[in-house]
Amino acid sequence: MKERVFIPLSIIAMTGCAFLKTADADIIDFFDSSQIATPVASGVTFDVVSSNGYQFTYTRDKLFTGGLSGGPIGRAVLVPWPLGVEAQAVTTPPAGVTDRKARITIKRVDDQVFDLTSFTAKLLASTSGAGGSIEIMPTLNGEDGFNDPLVFDATGNFSQSFSYDTSKNPLGSTALLKDFNSYEINLYVDFALTAITLESQSSVPEPGTPLALMTLVGAGLSIRRRRVDQDGNHTCLGPLTRPIDARRIPPLWAAD
Repeated sequence: MKERVFIPLSIIAMTGCAFLKTADADIIDFFDSSQIATPVASGVTFDVVSSNGYQFTYTRDKLFTGGLSGGPIGRAVLVPWPLGVEAQAVTTPPAGVTDRKARITIKRVDDQVFDLTSFTAKLLASTSGAGGSIEIMPTLNGEDGFNDPLVFDATGNFSQSFSYDTSKNPLGSTALLKDFNSYEINLYVDFALTAITLESQSSVPEPGTPLALMTLVGAGLSIRRRRVDQDGNHTCLGPLTRPIDARRIPPLWAAD
Protein backbone atom coordinates (compact mmCIF):
# COMPACT_ATOMS: atom_id res chain seq x y z
CA MET A 1 0.00 0.00 0.00
CA LYS A 2 1.47 3.32 -1.06
CA GLU A 3 1.44 6.17 1.41
CA ARG A 4 1.94 9.87 0.94
CA VAL A 5 4.21 11.61 3.40
CA PHE A 6 3.55 15.28 4.22
CA ILE A 7 6.48 17.09 5.88
CA PRO A 8 5.91 20.85 6.37
CA LEU A 9 9.25 22.52 5.62
CA SER A 10 8.81 24.95 8.50
CA ILE A 11 8.81 22.19 11.11
CA ILE A 12 11.14 19.45 9.90
CA ALA A 13 12.20 17.93 13.21
CA MET A 14 11.49 14.23 13.50
CA THR A 15 12.30 11.71 16.19
CA GLY A 16 11.02 8.18 16.52
CA CYS A 17 8.54 6.86 13.98
CA ALA A 18 7.44 8.24 10.64
CA PHE A 19 5.02 11.16 10.49
CA LEU A 20 2.38 10.10 7.97
CA LYS A 21 -0.97 11.27 6.70
CA THR A 22 -3.21 8.45 5.50
CA ALA A 23 -6.83 7.53 5.01
CA ASP A 24 -6.56 4.69 7.54
CA ALA A 25 -7.70 4.90 11.15
CA ASP A 26 -5.88 7.60 13.07
CA ILE A 27 -5.42 6.73 16.76
CA ILE A 28 -4.06 9.03 19.45
CA ASP A 29 -3.19 7.84 22.94
CA PHE A 30 -3.14 10.45 25.70
CA PHE A 31 -1.16 11.23 27.95
CA ASP A 32 2.64 11.35 27.85
CA SER A 33 5.40 13.88 28.39
CA SER A 34 5.80 14.62 24.67
CA GLN A 35 2.23 15.94 24.36
CA ILE A 36 1.94 19.68 24.91
CA ALA A 37 -1.28 21.41 25.91
CA THR A 38 -1.88 24.79 24.26
CA PRO A 39 -4.19 27.20 26.14
CA VAL A 40 -7.22 28.14 24.02
CA ALA A 41 -9.69 29.85 26.35
CA SER A 42 -10.45 30.47 30.01
CA GLY A 43 -13.73 31.21 31.78
CA VAL A 44 -15.07 31.77 35.27
CA THR A 45 -15.28 28.04 36.01
CA PHE A 46 -13.48 26.36 33.11
CA ASP A 47 -10.33 26.25 30.99
CA VAL A 48 -9.78 25.01 27.44
CA VAL A 49 -6.61 23.54 25.95
CA SER A 50 -5.78 21.80 22.69
CA SER A 51 -3.31 19.01 22.00
CA ASN A 52 -2.68 16.79 18.99
CA GLY A 53 -5.71 18.13 17.14
CA TYR A 54 -8.14 17.65 20.04
CA GLN A 55 -9.67 20.23 22.37
CA PHE A 56 -10.29 19.60 26.07
CA THR A 57 -12.67 21.78 28.10
CA TYR A 58 -12.60 21.09 31.84
CA THR A 59 -14.16 22.61 34.94
CA ARG A 60 -12.16 24.49 37.57
CA ASP A 61 -13.36 25.63 41.00
CA LYS A 62 -11.93 29.12 40.49
CA LEU A 63 -14.37 30.95 42.78
CA PHE A 64 -13.50 28.82 45.82
CA THR A 65 -12.48 31.05 48.74
CA GLY A 66 -11.46 28.49 51.34
CA GLY A 67 -13.49 30.45 53.86
CA LEU A 68 -11.09 33.39 53.62
CA SER A 69 -12.14 37.00 53.21
CA GLY A 70 -9.60 37.91 50.57
CA GLY A 71 -11.66 36.68 47.64
CA PRO A 72 -11.48 33.59 45.40
CA ILE A 73 -8.29 31.54 45.58
CA GLY A 74 -9.36 28.50 43.60
CA ARG A 75 -8.21 24.97 44.39
CA ALA A 76 -4.92 23.24 43.70
CA VAL A 77 -4.68 20.99 40.64
CA LEU A 78 -3.63 17.49 41.68
CA VAL A 79 -3.15 16.00 38.20
CA PRO A 80 -1.48 18.59 35.95
CA TRP A 81 -0.94 18.05 32.24
CA PRO A 82 0.70 15.85 30.89
CA LEU A 83 -0.08 13.44 33.74
CA GLY A 84 -3.70 13.78 32.67
CA VAL A 85 -6.49 16.33 32.54
CA GLU A 86 -8.31 17.16 35.78
CA ALA A 87 -11.88 18.32 36.27
CA GLN A 88 -12.96 19.93 39.53
CA ALA A 89 -16.44 19.99 40.98
CA VAL A 90 -17.60 23.61 41.23
CA THR A 91 -18.20 24.16 44.94
CA THR A 92 -18.71 27.90 44.42
CA PRO A 93 -20.59 28.44 41.15
CA PRO A 94 -21.45 31.83 39.65
CA ALA A 95 -24.83 33.32 40.56
CA GLY A 96 -27.70 31.42 38.98
CA VAL A 97 -25.64 28.32 38.13
CA THR A 98 -26.82 25.08 39.74
CA ASP A 99 -24.67 22.53 37.91
CA ARG A 100 -21.70 21.76 40.16
CA LYS A 101 -20.39 18.57 38.53
CA ALA A 102 -16.80 18.06 37.48
CA ARG A 103 -16.83 17.86 33.69
CA ILE A 104 -14.48 17.27 30.75
CA THR A 105 -15.63 17.79 27.16
CA ILE A 106 -13.51 16.46 24.30
CA LYS A 107 -13.82 17.39 20.62
CA ARG A 108 -11.61 17.68 17.57
CA VAL A 109 -10.45 21.17 16.71
CA ASP A 110 -12.07 20.76 13.27
CA ASP A 111 -15.34 19.34 14.72
CA GLN A 112 -15.05 16.07 12.77
CA VAL A 113 -16.38 12.82 14.24
CA PHE A 114 -14.22 10.39 16.19
CA ASP A 115 -14.49 7.45 18.58
CA LEU A 116 -13.69 7.34 22.28
CA THR A 117 -12.42 3.77 22.53
CA SER A 118 -10.92 3.59 26.02
CA PHE A 119 -10.15 5.69 29.07
CA THR A 120 -8.80 5.56 32.60
CA ALA A 121 -10.28 7.89 35.21
CA LYS A 122 -8.74 8.62 38.61
CA LEU A 123 -10.86 9.66 41.58
CA LEU A 124 -9.68 12.82 43.34
CA ALA A 125 -12.30 12.43 46.07
CA SER A 126 -14.05 9.45 47.62
CA THR A 127 -17.34 8.12 46.26
CA SER A 128 -17.36 4.96 48.37
CA GLY A 129 -20.09 6.18 50.70
CA ALA A 130 -22.79 7.27 48.27
CA GLY A 131 -21.45 5.45 45.23
CA GLY A 132 -20.55 7.14 41.98
CA SER A 133 -20.78 6.74 38.22
CA ILE A 134 -18.95 8.57 35.49
CA GLU A 135 -21.49 9.72 32.92
CA ILE A 136 -20.60 10.20 29.25
CA MET A 137 -22.97 11.88 26.82
CA PRO A 138 -21.80 11.98 23.20
CA THR A 139 -23.22 14.58 20.85
CA LEU A 140 -23.34 14.97 17.09
CA ASN A 141 -23.63 18.54 15.84
CA GLY A 142 -25.05 19.60 19.19
CA GLU A 143 -27.65 16.82 19.45
CA ASP A 144 -27.42 14.26 22.26
CA GLY A 145 -26.52 10.79 21.06
CA PHE A 146 -28.77 9.01 23.59
CA ASN A 147 -31.73 9.79 25.81
CA ASP A 148 -29.54 9.20 28.85
CA PRO A 149 -25.76 9.31 29.26
CA LEU A 150 -23.76 6.08 29.35
CA VAL A 151 -22.63 5.23 32.88
CA PHE A 152 -19.35 3.77 34.11
CA ASP A 153 -19.00 2.66 37.70
CA ALA A 154 -16.61 4.84 39.71
CA THR A 155 -17.37 3.85 43.28
CA GLY A 156 -14.20 3.97 45.30
CA ASN A 157 -11.74 5.97 47.34
CA PHE A 158 -9.42 8.90 46.66
CA SER A 159 -6.72 8.07 44.05
CA GLN A 160 -8.48 4.88 42.90
CA SER A 161 -8.54 4.42 39.11
CA PHE A 162 -11.11 2.85 36.80
CA SER A 163 -10.40 1.72 33.22
CA TYR A 164 -12.94 1.00 30.50
CA ASP A 165 -12.79 0.02 26.82
CA THR A 166 -14.99 -1.51 24.13
CA SER A 167 -15.17 -4.94 25.73
CA LYS A 168 -18.43 -6.15 27.29
CA ASN A 169 -18.52 -5.09 30.92
CA PRO A 170 -21.59 -4.72 33.14
CA LEU A 171 -19.88 -1.79 34.87
CA GLY A 172 -19.44 0.15 31.62
CA SER A 173 -18.30 -0.14 28.00
CA THR A 174 -17.21 2.40 25.38
CA ALA A 175 -18.50 0.28 22.48
CA LEU A 176 -21.27 2.79 21.70
CA LEU A 177 -19.01 5.85 21.81
CA LYS A 178 -18.44 5.93 18.04
CA ASP A 179 -18.95 8.52 15.30
CA PHE A 180 -19.74 11.56 17.44
CA ASN A 181 -17.99 14.93 17.37
CA SER A 182 -18.09 15.69 21.10
CA TYR A 183 -18.02 13.71 24.33
CA GLU A 184 -19.03 15.19 27.69
CA ILE A 185 -17.67 13.28 30.69
CA ASN A 186 -18.85 14.17 34.19
CA LEU A 187 -18.83 13.06 37.82
CA TYR A 188 -20.12 14.76 40.94
CA VAL A 189 -16.64 14.88 42.55
CA ASP A 190 -13.19 15.83 41.27
CA PHE A 191 -11.61 13.35 38.86
CA ALA A 192 -8.93 13.19 36.21
CA LEU A 193 -8.54 11.33 32.94
CA THR A 194 -5.07 9.80 33.09
CA ALA A 195 -5.34 7.83 29.84
CA ILE A 196 -7.65 8.05 26.87
CA THR A 197 -7.59 6.64 23.34
CA LEU A 198 -9.31 8.55 20.54
CA GLU A 199 -9.76 7.07 17.09
CA SER A 200 -10.82 8.70 13.85
CA GLN A 201 -11.20 7.61 10.23
CA SER A 202 -9.92 11.01 9.10
CA SER A 203 -6.61 12.52 10.10
CA VAL A 204 -6.67 15.16 12.80
CA PRO A 205 -5.38 18.62 11.76
CA GLU A 206 -1.64 18.40 11.34
CA PRO A 207 1.26 20.87 11.51
CA GLY A 208 1.39 22.98 8.39
CA THR A 209 -2.37 23.15 7.86
CA PRO A 210 -4.04 26.55 8.46
CA LEU A 211 -6.30 25.18 11.21
CA ALA A 212 -3.42 23.54 13.03
CA LEU A 213 -1.38 26.72 12.81
CA MET A 214 -4.24 28.79 14.20
CA THR A 215 -4.54 26.42 17.14
CA LEU A 216 -0.88 25.82 17.90
CA VAL A 217 0.98 29.05 17.12
CA GLY A 218 3.15 30.23 19.96
CA ALA A 219 3.43 26.86 21.64
CA GLY A 220 5.36 23.65 21.27
CA LEU A 221 3.87 21.02 18.99
CA SER A 222 3.81 17.34 19.84
CA ILE A 223 2.13 14.52 17.97
CA ARG A 224 2.11 10.92 19.18
CA ARG A 225 -0.13 8.81 16.97
CA ARG A 226 -0.74 5.35 15.64
CA ARG A 227 -2.08 4.42 12.22
CA VAL A 228 -4.11 1.23 11.84
CA ASP A 229 -4.54 -0.12 8.33
CA GLN A 230 -7.33 -2.37 7.06
CA ASP A 231 -5.46 -5.47 8.24
CA GLY A 232 -5.21 -4.17 11.79
CA ASN A 233 -1.49 -3.41 11.59
CA HIS A 234 -0.32 -0.59 13.85
CA THR A 235 2.27 1.97 12.74
CA CYS A 236 3.65 4.52 15.18
CA LEU A 237 3.24 8.12 14.01
CA GLY A 238 5.31 10.43 16.20
CA PRO A 239 6.41 11.94 18.38
CA LEU A 240 7.31 15.14 16.56
CA THR A 241 8.14 18.14 18.71
CA ARG A 242 9.09 21.63 17.62
CA PRO A 243 7.98 25.20 18.49
CA ILE A 244 6.04 26.91 15.71
CA ASP A 245 7.28 30.20 14.32
CA ALA A 246 4.32 32.59 13.98
CA ARG A 247 6.11 34.34 11.11
CA ARG A 248 5.55 31.26 8.95
CA ILE A 249 1.77 31.45 9.11
CA PRO A 250 0.23 31.90 5.64
CA PRO A 251 -1.01 35.50 5.12
CA LEU A 252 -4.62 34.28 5.08
CA TRP A 253 -4.35 33.42 8.77
CA ALA A 254 -2.13 36.24 9.95
CA ALA A 255 -3.49 38.50 12.67
CA ASP A 256 -5.00 41.79 11.57
